Amino acid sequence: MAEPIVSVKNLHKWFGDLHVLKGINLEVQPQEVVCIIGPSGSGKSTFLRCLNFLEKPDIGDIHIAGYHMPAKPHYSRKEQKLIREIRMHVGMVFQSFNLFPHMTALENVIEGLITVKRMPREEAVKIGEYFLEKVGLMDKRDEYPNRLSGGQQQRVAIARALAMQPDVMLFDEPTSALDPELVGEVLKVMEELAAEGMTMLVVTHEMGFARHAANRVIFMDNGVFVEEAPPEEMFAHPKHERTREFLRHIL
Repeated sequence: MAEPIVSVKNLHKWFGDLHVLKGINLEVQPQEVVCIIGPSGSGKSTFLRCLNFLEKPDIGDIHIAGYHMPAKPHYSRKEQKLIREIRMHVGMVFQSFNLFPHMTALENVIEGLITVKRMPREEAVKIGEYFLEKVGLMDKRDEYPNRLSGGQQQRVAIARALAMQPDVMLFDEPTSALDPELVGEVLKVMEELAAEGMTMLVVTHEMGFARHAANRVIFMDNGVFVEEAPPEEMFAHPKHERTREFLRHIL
């Protein structure tokens, strides 16, 4: 078996007295799609945010995209530089699209290439156009976010993350802010990425996506991974009572 591209050992996170992550362990293989499901407040988004250090884990060890970073209370300047490097290899798509309102779709996509990767604009534009084409939005390249639907904005956000050519993509409930009729266009892009072999960790309430695109589904509750299984097993024969109860409510 290949070396895992994500390896998390004994990850803990507190917010004050609140113990949000309680010793998470996970290994993800290259090209694997892992969906994390569970009730709101179970720690799913916090876990993803710890993987690219938007939240600082308190205890534990993270290996991701060839980098290793133990949890610690303070990171040195050198370690902070390493974290910035990790983020270049780990793309993230959020619930809210976080596009710059004063920039066109294309400018949003190429901003990281120019400012972070120091790429010449001409080269960045070619890459930006390629990824806008990939998410089906080349015709919107010069539109500002306020002229785009929520689904289009989220697809621009996905193109922006992909333009950095990451090794791993993290999706934090990427469809939860969308009107129901716009959800499908975002899931279609994600399903295509999965089919092309992008390593993906997806926090989602979209059980159809988890069923079709995931190699593995993890049910998370109260800061721990309760159960994990291939999707057909998870949805047809969940072993844990808490998982069964959750799935009964949403399926």
